[in-house]
Amino acid sequence: MIYLNKDHDIKDKYEDSDWIKTPLVIFLNNTYDLLIKKEVMKEYGFEEIEKEVKKMCNLGEMIARENIEKGHSMGLVQGQKLERRKKNIELITNLMNSLSISFSKAVELLKVSEDEVLEIKKYFEV
Repeated sequence: MIYLNKDHDIKDKYEDSDWIKTPLVIFLNNTYDLLIKKEVMKEYGFEEIEKEVKKMCNLGEMIARENIEKGHSMGLVQGQKLERRKKNIELITNLMNSLSISFSKAVELLKVSEDEVLEIKKYFEV
C-alpha cells in the first residue's frame, strides 16, 4: 500500500521498493510541479513518462471540454423547454380568457403534449 504523503521529501528513500514507490508517490502527488516530476522520473529510469503525462493531460482536458460542451447543450435544451413552457402558458391563458374556455379545451386546441400538459397544469391550479 502506498500513502500519498504530501510532505514527502524526494531525498528520503523508502527502505524497500524505493525504485517504484518514490516515482509513484511523486508522480501522483499534486504538490510537485511537472519539472520536479520529470527529474524524478528520469532519475528512476522512466524516460517515456513525459509523453504519457502529456497524453493524460490532453485526455483530461478533452474529457473536461466534452463535459462542458455536454453541460452547455443540456442547459440550452432545458432553456428551450422552459421558453416553450412559458410560451404555452401564455397562449393557454390568452385562449382561456379570450374564448372563455377551460384549460383542457385550450390545451386540446393548441395540441400540447401530455407531458407538457402535466407540467403546465401546475401553473393553473389554485
